[in-house]
Amino acid sequence: MPPRRRLNTFDAFTKTVEDARVRTTSGGVVTIVATVVIVLLIVSEWSDYRRIVNRPELIVDKTRGERMNINLNITFPEIPCEILTLDVMDVSGEQQTEITHGIIKTRLNDDGSVISTELLALHSSGDNAHHLDESYCGPCYGAVPKEEEGKRCCNTCDDVRNAYQEVGWAFGDGHGVEQCERENYPEKIKEMAHEGCNIAGTLSVNKVVGNFHFAPGKSYSSPNMHLHDLNIYETSAVRHTFTHNIHHLSFGPHHHTVRNPLDRTVKKTDERHFNYMYFIKVVSTRFERIGAAPLETNQYSVTSHERAIRGGRDDDHPNTMHARGGIPGVFFSYDISPMKVINREERSKSFGSFLIGVCAVVGGVLAVASVIDRGVWEADKALSRKKAV
Repeated sequence: MPPRRRLNTFDAFTKTVEDARVRTTSGGVVTIVATVVIVLLIVSEWSDYRRIVNRPELIVDKTRGERMNINLNITFPEIPCEILTLDVMDVSGEQQTEITHGIIKTRLNDDGSVISTELLALHSSGDNAHHLDESYCGPCYGAVPKEEEGKRCCNTCDDVRNAYQEVGWAFGDGHGVEQCERENYPEKIKEMAHEGCNIAGTLSVNKVVGNFHFAPGKSYSSPNMHLHDLNIYETSAVRHTFTHNIHHLSFGPHHHTVRNPLDRTVKKTDERHFNYMYFIKVVSTRFERIGAAPLETNQYSVTSHERAIRGGRDDDHPNTMHARGGIPGVFFSYDISPMKVINREERSKSFGSFLIGVCAVVGGVLAVASVIDRGVWEADKALSRKKAV
């Protein structure tokens, strides 16, 4: 037997003679319907293949020694920028006091409108001491260590304030201080009494347990304590409060799926001695997108606590309220979770699964259509025979 005829014996797709085929109207209708169904199902298979699914995974966070950005935008409508201080501290011992780098303080009128940028600086260029006599050495009013007495000069109001801070003394509004009165510092403080303040920007912190807070007055450290000079806040004729509006607070880069629970939070109080605490749990999160670089960011959950604190000054620390119930302000304590969430984007099926699905659709629909067509044809023949009888 020739090789070609041998191959014929393996043909699973035997052919019928063209003259033996019968074409019917019902068969044409079934074929059109089957074709439409096949096209629709293939389109559905293609859509399923193109569909992206997010597969979350929880792992142990093994990263160490990283830094984290805290993005914030908070308005304090009832306390001026000159009084408000932002500090950061963490368990590693790092302290960032009176932060200005990466942070913008915007002075606000009592109606919430922004004061022009020309008025943002408390000290104008004319306040500098360069016009003084070269031999001038301003007093520091005793606010210097003993070894520096008679050697250190305080020629500007800021010099005196810094000297007071170093020895832990309350400074106040500068009344009675020659340098401050020369620079009209007390008058400017009085003019600002009815202003508000917006603080916006980014903090760079160690990715460890820590806190950042907004409190009144310059901050300084004494043994085992973090203190604030509350003199101006306490003695001001205007009743300042820590009413605040958190426009935005996030940890790390933005991702459209991450929800920040503290965004658009508004807290109001009529009490001067009031303390707000936000306890934040930060969870590291990585987003892995198809065709894009991974994004490392953080999500967080939060609980809050607020309370009125007892006023008055402590006898041991007359410049502060720290020892008697705490200090007024807004405090954010953050803790870092040991777990990490990975959100990985994947296609719902592989290309091979898509091809298998297409083959199954074509074969299945044609098989069902063949059965339907055969049934219709047999029924038509039976009816024709019955009519002939």
